[in-house]
Amino acid sequence: MEHPPYLTSVRDQYDAYPYPPRNPEDEKVRLENCWHDFLEVINFYCFQGRNNFSQEFRVLVAGGGTGDQTIFLAEQLRRNRSAQVVHLDISGTSLAIAKRRAEVRRLTNITWLHHSVLELPSLGIGPFDFIDCTGVLHHLEDPTAGLQALRSVLKDTGAMLIMLYGKYGRTGVYQMQELLRRINVHAEDMQAKIANTKAVLNSLPNTNWFKRGEDLIGDHREFGEAGMVDVFLHTKDRAFSVEEVYNLVEGCNLKTIELIERGRYKYMVEWYLRDPHLLAQTRKLPRKEQQAIAELLAGDIIVHNFYAGNNQDTVATLDDLRNVPFYFLYSPSDIAAMIEKKPGQPVTIESTLFPSPIEFTPGPYTKHIFRHLDGEQSLREIFDQVRKDTRLTEQQLSNADLLKEFKPIYERFNHVGWMLLRHKSVGTFRSLEEMQRPL
Repeated sequence: MEHPPYLTSVRDQYDAYPYPPRNPEDEKVRLENCWHDFLEVINFYCFQGRNNFSQEFRVLVAGGGTGDQTIFLAEQLRRNRSAQVVHLDISGTSLAIAKRRAEVRRLTNITWLHHSVLELPSLGIGPFDFIDCTGVLHHLEDPTAGLQALRSVLKDTGAMLIMLYGKYGRTGVYQMQELLRRINVHAEDMQAKIANTKAVLNSLPNTNWFKRGEDLIGDHREFGEAGMVDVFLHTKDRAFSVEEVYNLVEGCNLKTIELIERGRYKYMVEWYLRDPHLLAQTRKLPRKEQQAIAELLAGDIIVHNFYAGNNQDTVATLDDLRNVPFYFLYSPSDIAAMIEKKPGQPVTIESTLFPSPIEFTPGPYTKHIFRHLDGEQSLREIFDQVRKDTRLTEQQLSNADLLKEFKPIYERFNHVGWMLLRHKSVGTFRSLEEMQRPL
């Protein structure tokens, strides 16, 4: 397929400056990971907690670049001989880096395709259970055409993770891009543009909008020249507000499952608004309008990560008592013992891995619930254990009673991504610690 001129420029950019720059030898000591690509998270949001990924499971990483998402997903699926990950990218240089990373890690469950996302409908490679498309659609002339191409190879029961740039959090970036377009009007090549960019960055006054919010964008510091090119000198770059994300998804006859950033908290107005009356009024608005307000309140959402698919009701819930609640990535200290130590007093749980402490006031049975919350027992089993502890019958202490007490506490953990659900029929997944070990 012959690419339009703008797409050829995008390809040439990533051939010259692969992004993010990765050293394949680092696979011997480190596994790059992304919260949104953990199987536990995908399972919770996209498959009602019911997918054990043990059957044939097909993943497409569309615009996989130098391979972060591809390697992480393939590593998690390593034990499933029926699983397949397809890595597709327009840049031959980026693809070669990703392929070498897989070789170092001895992954054999990846298929490599040197094509653009727009070619998907003609490749005959679908359908897929899960598609990861991170940082791609916002580099297309027509993002809708890109999302339609992804939809054409998605199973009816499948889901996608999409990442798009956030409009308001990147305000300073686009002012910098405009500034550098003007300054680089006579620059002869990319190296000259990069030299000018470095000089400009060293000259920015504290009043400059990007300078004021430079802590939001670190790619130019972390990834050197490749980061500078990707942030400031990209040949095709646009961003989306929450409203525009929904319009894009709905315009392709898809459903937005959830906007997430290590949980749902970033898109929740209650995370920001403190006035009870104003919060109550705002909470009456449709969900996507609340999320749009949250984006404007936050001001620092530089990317939108979200799951989308043909179906919307795919998130695991407490309504199914066969679901197992479990801590994700980090198990806190013994919460039951903390409650026991100060009965009836508010409890605060915190970890540097999560954005905010969890605070709640325990009910009469909370300590019993947490005593049995071991990541193995279902809600029904936990509630049965609570009744044994308290010597109460189901008529005296119903599942509904216990669920009412546990739900608001669970939601506090869940909103920051600290607690998830999986169905009892689904076993545990490989731990990050296990996967991080050198090969």
